[in-house]
This record gives sequence, C-alpha cells and structure tokens, in this order.
Amino acid sequence: MDAYYTRPARAHGTIVLIQEIFGVTPAMRSIADDLANSGYAVLVPDIYWRLARNLNLGNGEDDNERQQAVDYSLRYDEGTGALDLAACADWLQAEQTADQRPIVFGFCLGGRMAIRMAAATPLSGMISMYGVGLNKLGDLIQGIECPLQFHFGTNDNHNPVEVIEAVSDAVTRRGRDDDEFYTYEGAEHAFYNRFRADRFNPDAHELAKARALRFAAKCFGDFSQPSGGDPT
Repeated sequence: MDAYYTRPARAHGTIVLIQEIFGVTPAMRSIADDLANSGYAVLVPDIYWRLARNLNLGNGEDDNERQQAVDYSLRYDEGTGALDLAACADWLQAEQTADQRPIVFGFCLGGRMAIRMAAATPLSGMISMYGVGLNKLGDLIQGIECPLQFHFGTNDNHNPVEVIEAVSDAVTRRGRDDDEFYTYEGAEHAFYNRFRADRFNPDAHELAKARALRFAAKCFGDFSQPSGGDPT
C-alpha cells in the first residue's frame, strides 16, 4: 500500500489523512503539507491500491475523470479498507515511536472512512470533513471511543439538511463534551479544497482549519493551543 508521507523535524502528533474519491491528489498532498507545517506527521494512504495504484483523477473538473472516481468509490470495499487504515495507524505510530495513537482526518469518502476507521481501531481523535452517507453509520458513531469532530457546509449537494441533522443528532446522543459539530453557512461540498475553484470557500476553509488544529492539539494533550471559543 503506497502513501504520501510528510512530517516536520519534530512532530507533536500523528495524523492519517484520508482522500476524497479522486485519489492521493495534489490537493490532498497540499492539505497534508499544511498539517505538517503545523507540527504533525501525516500519512495519506492510497486507499484504492487494491483496485489500482496511485490514482490522480483531479478534483472533479473533468467529467470523465469524475465518473472514473465515482466508479472506484463504488467498487471500493469499505470493510477491507477500514482494516487497511487501521494498519496505517499502526505503522505511523511505530514509525514515529509515538506514545499516543494517531488521529484520522478524512474528506468526502474519506470523511466516511474516518468513521469506519475509528470504529475499527483505537485512535486519539477523528475529524470528518463533509463525510458522505454518515446518516447510515449511526451505530458506528455511537460506539466510537475517541473524541469526534464533524464539519458540513449548509449548501452541500451530497449532504442534504436532513442528513446533516441526522449526524448532529447522533453526536448529541453520544453526550460527550469533547465531541464537536460545525456547519458553515452557504459553504458547498469540497469547500476546504483550495484546488476546487468552483467550491473553495476561503473563509470556511480558514475557520475549519483552525478548529481542526485546535481539536487535534486537544486530542494530543497540547494545551498551549487555544481551547475556548471559536478561533477568529
């Protein structure tokens, strides 16, 4: 299983970053590099490796590449994929000789696989950025032991309002003070992806990034990061 791996000279935490449906693209590598610049060792696994290796199908701009990406996502075995991702967490923790388990940070399909991964192996935290189909994973969400953070744009064409509300309700039922749930008014699906010119929302991106970094710092016990209120 190939992966993109980026890290600072000294990491204060580890992250498994899970791709959108398009592969380990420059967009995903850029997000990983941003996280590495913030002090994290980041592994971006090639989750489709059992189907085809090292795919880069853009960011949805080309209709043919987009359809290929959809086809791969439909053929992808999520149960086996969750075990692959658990192995990635094991490798990353061992490679960094870290005391704590990694957190997982997933986008779109990766946001759903973040749930499956967190249900399959112990983690320090889970971040799901506009994960799709999460309303069908309520039982898994209830059983996850680590803190959870969710992000959705209110204008997400893949996550209608009833889906977002179902995920919010699932988080509420968990009753954990360390869980976090956020929505971004008017933001679309893929609002975090700077390479997605038609969807990128700079304000929502910066706020979501700040919230994710603050959450990660708390998961790793780095209380030098601000913990109260929303970052500005």
